[in-house]
Amino acid sequence: MELNLKLPNELRQRLANKTAAEPIYCIKTDLSLTGNYTDRLYIGATEKEIFILGEEEKFIPISSVQSASCINLVNGGILTVSIDGEEIMLARCSMTHISRFFCLAKGIKWLSEGKTDKRVVNTEREKYCKKCGRVLPGTSHCPKCDKEHRNFNRLINICKPHAATLVVIVALMLFGSAIDLSVQFVLRYFVDGYLVTGKGTALNVLVVFAVYFGITLVSAIGYLYRTYLCNKLGIGVSYRLRAQLNNHIQKLSLSFLDKRNPGAVIERVMNDTNHVRGFICDCFCNMFGMLVTLVSLAVLMLVLNWKLALAAFAFAPLIIIFARTFWPKIRRIFHNQHRRSDRIHNKLQDVLSGIRIVKTYGKEKEEVEEFCKLNDKLADVQRSNETFFAIFFPFLSLLLAFGSYLITYLGGMGVLEGSMTVGELMQFISYAGMLLGPLSWMSFLPRRIINMTTSLERIYDILDEVPGIINKENALKKEIEGNIEINNITFGYNSYEPVLENLSLKVKKGEMIGLVGSSGCGKSTLINLIMRLYDTDEGEILIDGNNIKDLDLASYHSSIGVVLQETFLFAGTVLDNIRFANPSASMLDIIKAAKSANAHEFICKLPDGYNTYIGEKGHMLSGGEKQRIAIARAILTNPKILILDEATSALDTESEYQIQEAFERLRKGRTTFAIAHRLSTLRNADRIAVINDKKVEELGTHNELLQLKGIYYGLVMAQLEMNKNKE
Repeated sequence: MELNLKLPNELRQRLANKTAAEPIYCIKTDLSLTGNYTDRLYIGATEKEIFILGEEEKFIPISSVQSASCINLVNGGILTVSIDGEEIMLARCSMTHISRFFCLAKGIKWLSEGKTDKRVVNTEREKYCKKCGRVLPGTSHCPKCDKEHRNFNRLINICKPHAATLVVIVALMLFGSAIDLSVQFVLRYFVDGYLVTGKGTALNVLVVFAVYFGITLVSAIGYLYRTYLCNKLGIGVSYRLRAQLNNHIQKLSLSFLDKRNPGAVIERVMNDTNHVRGFICDCFCNMFGMLVTLVSLAVLMLVLNWKLALAAFAFAPLIIIFARTFWPKIRRIFHNQHRRSDRIHNKLQDVLSGIRIVKTYGKEKEEVEEFCKLNDKLADVQRSNETFFAIFFPFLSLLLAFGSYLITYLGGMGVLEGSMTVGELMQFISYAGMLLGPLSWMSFLPRRIINMTTSLERIYDILDEVPGIINKENALKKEIEGNIEINNITFGYNSYEPVLENLSLKVKKGEMIGLVGSSGCGKSTLINLIMRLYDTDEGEILIDGNNIKDLDLASYHSSIGVVLQETFLFAGTVLDNIRFANPSASMLDIIKAAKSANAHEFICKLPDGYNTYIGEKGHMLSGGEKQRIAIARAILTNPKILILDEATSALDTESEYQIQEAFERLRKGRTTFAIAHRLSTLRNADRIAVINDKKVEELGTHNELLQLKGIYYGLVMAQLEMNKNKE
């Protein structure tokens, strides 16, 4: 989201009269201080002053500001600054501009601290179009303001690898159009030469029908082959798009995927690519043939009888104007339908993923009702859309039919007057019918085009997304030792809300660091940054003296072993899940890893041993068994850095003992980060880092931290008291 809007000339002049400094930040709000809607109120800051211009006007020296903050309210927020210990409300906004307000508050805070070389960057996606103000329909570009040829160019680029097939299809269309036009000359010759005069013999009739049958047969064969090639082209394009989407999604960072519903992403990979396939098969390939036929027919009809030709074309402008008028409505119809479809996919994904919870709480009926509500809304939208099309297209067909009626009447009068022959009239009526075919087909085209462009917009909304975490050129591929240095890092999942701020920590090779703190303090976030699933907003993380951003991603990730609280296993066999970390591992290595994880014994008792199918997310196994398979998977890569995130919090005593025993073997010689709510499991950690207020507040051994009687001491005492109460 933009943080440096250009001020209108009038306001820019008023700012220049007050200060010569250029605005560093400038945003627009939609609410006045009294809560009324406004469209002319700008808030920003230069290096020396905070300014408010528009319906209100205020200038505040940066030097007088102690701090700045944005307070999130119901459906909006307010920007405040602290001056001489007093909180002053500067501006307010709706949720449309809330992220900009947070960023501006952070920018003002930096300027007040003298950090004039630092700039806040807002990475949040725009929710509204900056030009027209419309809500963006789940894409980063506004369909209304976007250039019309953008999607056509995309379609051409998609079809480029299949250029040879497309050329053959176009050639077959031209050939088919030529045959369709020439066959009418045969019929005209037959009618005027034989039927009207009565001079035709049986042989003449047979010859004419043989010629007509031969031409029709050749046309049918060409049509069948053309249809085959069109389907082949459509399937090839959709295949490439699906593969391209999947490949790109794998490259995208978690920061992008966290903000997308899985159902909406699946909808784009499967259904939207299928819509593109349908358009290419049914419309795109036929478009060239229809255009050639339309132009050829128009020329022939004007040559044969320009008066009747003009009568045939009389309603064409009206049809074009009518179809073009409803184009925006058709676009809105399809965007709305896609959004409803996304919501159903998301709901279904959630319910199927959490089906055990649904059944445990006996909420099947409620979930069915909730799904039915979403389904009803989708059905209502589809019903409304189809009702619109059921009225729209017959009306266009009626306009097309008027032209045919007019030709028949005027042509019939010409035959009676002797200015036309019967054969010429039949030929002209046939051409008019052929003309109505492309016109009728083109009247349906807006629906198919907008459906396709809507799908392309949604597809390219993902494909145009630039991966946030990528390898640098000549990235370092080296074996990791495990020395980690974290220097003043700041990070937030939203650019304006830091979860960690100015956090520093040094870890030596082979050291075990326990991470503790209240829920939401940033323990897992720190782990995610060490694994480079996200990049820091500020500061740096050094691995063996090298910036983590300079390391090759694949090489670095192969040096990390991860065991999480919610163990994820893929639908497959035990062998597949252990080998996932290292596909080239031998069976001997896999068994060795399983034994180290205390998993080999229970795996051998399974029906098919290592080849036992364990179902979706490993639902056929207990929590402890899944956890031990996850440990075996982590061991298999022989990692230098080990991540244990609440790995034993949900296990029974026996399972926890076996897993703790496996952990003791696993962590030897490896740099280990362990998060645990059961603080007793961290007694053997070399050091324990207590995260509080977005940074490391306490650091030391278990005994050292107890002697401090600080945050860690309070957590231990609280847990002992809780255990005592349970007993």
